[in-house]
Amino acid sequence: MWLPFDLDDRVTASAVAAAGTIIGALIQLRIAWKRELSDRARGAPVTKKTRRGPVLAVFVLLIAAGVGGFAFSESLVRQSQQETAALRGELRTELEQINATAARLELAARDERAPFSAAPVEGVRPDETTARASEASVTVTVGPCHKREAGAGASAACEQQDAQPVTLCASVPAPATVTESALYARPEDSQQAWEDSRVAPGGDVGRARFADKLFERAESTRSKQVCTSFSVWDGDHAYSARLMVRYTPAVSAESVANGSAPSASPAPNPAATGAPITAAAPVSPTPR
Repeated sequence: MWLPFDLDDRVTASAVAAAGTIIGALIQLRIAWKRELSDRARGAPVTKKTRRGPVLAVFVLLIAAGVGGFAFSESLVRQSQQETAALRGELRTELEQINATAARLELAARDERAPFSAAPVEGVRPDETTARASEASVTVTVGPCHKREAGAGASAACEQQDAQPVTLCASVPAPATVTESALYARPEDSQQAWEDSRVAPGGDVGRARFADKLFERAESTRSKQVCTSFSVWDGDHAYSARLMVRYTPAVSAESVANGSAPSASPAPNPAATGAPITAAAPVSPTPR
């Protein structure tokens, strides 16, 4: 049977029973009323049984009305509960979407705040403590590649094997631990920002390329160098290359015992202060 509301089986049964009782009581009242009119027309005396019939019908009608009212109120309560459940489901879905969006925004903000990512440095293990990390950087400009053909004065186009590698080295304190490094390269006449010129180790930028790995070498008793190679075989354009290194200073046993952390010791090379070092003039690879 079709019902306008999605009611419980017990509520439906109560409503049907109340409706049947009301209909039966109304029929009984009609019969009793007709019987009383017939008796009055014939002049028959009114007995107690005759008087009791309408009263009983009214009493049954009241009970049926109460049951019907209860069933109707239950239907309203059930409908309200269904609407509340649907609203809660919609709110829960929207809350999950908001949480997912907030997580994506937080991840994007974290990526923007951390432009460095770990690059392989031979013989170096990243330190987990980066609260006092310092930075060092070096920038160099390499001029176009010019190859001289044997027995001729005119220059020929360079190939990758003809490029003379240029070494970029950033100085850091000798006891420091290198945690991260970043490589950047772009044509000299490019207006692209350094942040958009990120290159992975071993990656190509046009007709220029970084070495596959970074390496360390001693510079003095107080400092060491983190280096990489950069090659250019473009005969028409110069390229600028940049190496940025993040490191943490070593903590001595005496400092740990005193409860104080040492600050980073400045390296002889100004690159240890984090300021980029740019060559005064383009560095052209030596012709072979």
